[in-house]
Amino acid sequence: MTTFTERLNSALKQSGMSQHQLAEKVKISQPAIQKLLSGKSNTSRKIVEIANALNVDLLWLTKGIGKAKLTKNSANATMLGAIDEWDSKTPLDEDEVEVPFYKDVRLSAGNGFADDIEDYNGYKLRLSRSTMRKYGIDKDCAVCLTVYGDSMEPVFRDGSTVGINQADTNIRDGKIYAINHDGLLRIKILERLPGNQVKIRSYNSDYDDETVSLDDITILGRVWWQSSILD
Repeated sequence: MTTFTERLNSALKQSGMSQHQLAEKVKISQPAIQKLLSGKSNTSRKIVEIANALNVDLLWLTKGIGKAKLTKNSANATMLGAIDEWDSKTPLDEDEVEVPFYKDVRLSAGNGFADDIEDYNGYKLRLSRSTMRKYGIDKDCAVCLTVYGDSMEPVFRDGSTVGINQADTNIRDGKIYAINHDGLLRIKILERLPGNQVKIRSYNSDYDDETVSLDDITILGRVWWQSSILD
């Protein structure tokens, strides 16, 4: 398997950009880019921006999972329209559904956070019916929770809200799942291994991979959506 440094160097070469151009594009110093390329550093708070600038898949760049998916540059945003205020008394629009939001139940993106997912507080979030239909999410199987910790940064920030599809519990390598691990609610990248084993991965390279028996975890569902506040 290639290293992060090797993948980054390859992606930069394929992009045709110089170190200086990449640094300018993601708004960090050129020496910081040079440290990543030389292997002196293997993570950056700008890793998402770097992957986007190089037009490669973030999971491939950080963990070597999947394909680089190099494609031609194209527009990556769509204007959705104005933002309307609403509260619990506002009628649902035709394209809106409400899903339970376990506001006080937090999924750990660190070393684990003990809590009970059944402790529902009555909060709800409104999501797009058409978006859920597009991704095959049944509203009756969807719940939202809060992410706690930094092991899944920079993709999932501390305090992010994530949507869980409770109907999707079959492990697909490289996908992100909410799991109950010995009473700890966690959000992690999962990968099946021989012998009924599962590898638990984090985006943050400060956290080591873990290998556990499939019997030791309960998969609560796959993470399909997230929302967070940018600094």
